[in-house]
Amino acid sequence: MLSNLKVALVYGGKSSEREISIKSGEAVEKALRRLNLPFRVFDPINVEEFINEILKYQPDVVFNVLHGKNGEDGSIQGLFEVLGLKYTGSPVKASSIAMDKSMAKSIAKCIGVNTPYWITVKSVKEVEDWKNYPAVVKPNSEGSSIGVSIVKDSNQLYDAVAESLKIDEEVVIEEFIQGREITVSILNGEVLEPIEIVVEEGFYDFHNKYLSDKTTYITSPPLEEGVRKKIEEDALTVYKTIGCRGAARVDFILRNNKPYFLEINTIPGMTDHSLLPKAAEACGISFDELVIKIIEGAINEK
Repeated sequence: MLSNLKVALVYGGKSSEREISIKSGEAVEKALRRLNLPFRVFDPINVEEFINEILKYQPDVVFNVLHGKNGEDGSIQGLFEVLGLKYTGSPVKASSIAMDKSMAKSIAKCIGVNTPYWITVKSVKEVEDWKNYPAVVKPNSEGSSIGVSIVKDSNQLYDAVAESLKIDEEVVIEEFIQGREITVSILNGEVLEPIEIVVEEGFYDFHNKYLSDKTTYITSPPLEEGVRKKIEEDALTVYKTIGCRGAARVDFILRNNKPYFLEINTIPGMTDHSLLPKAAEACGISFDELVIKIIEGAINEK
């Protein structure tokens, strides 16, 4: 039924996650070729040219694989809305909220989903009262663990916040929770198999996410039935409350069988290291089928 569907595949962009976006986009591009779906690739470096070219193409759906700012923060989603184009992923408001880590955590806390204690700062001066170490420092609106660090004292905290402020206007300082890293992918409102991430050294930073071959991914990890149910329910609750649609990934830390919500990603990676394809495969969904389901989620949206 999708054989005549014209797809505008959008990846690349100008964010700090351009490199990962290209890897994800190229993987989707190969799938579209295997599926014999008509498509054209767009890289929105020049916005005016991008608008002119995509309107000339007149796609039935936009497959958005832009990661980071201007790609998954609601900006380009708003453009698609103005242009009257159907697109994959979450709508404008949900995309914007999910990209704002502090806002997403605030919503999670309000709806009863546990999350590590945190503060959001806009200057180094605002960190003077922070006493909880170790702590996690991260830009408020970046993905792929860009700019994330774990600090052990106030000197490291000041330096880390100063560096993160070079990347983003707001920085999250978060209580460090030592535990198991569990991620739950959601596809068109359905929860996929959870995955546990085990790194050999350090934490799940950019290197361990995309470059290291030593990071281990355990699909359907051993979890008590009640714990697994709680994590999946929390993931779906955050997804629905924020207003997400299509594919998303929700990250948790599990300590003493208590899950702590960290963040939600509305355009999960589609690379060979990415967690959404791994979770889908564990549910018997091939990469090509995953691409089809993501497209179907967009075109069936009312």
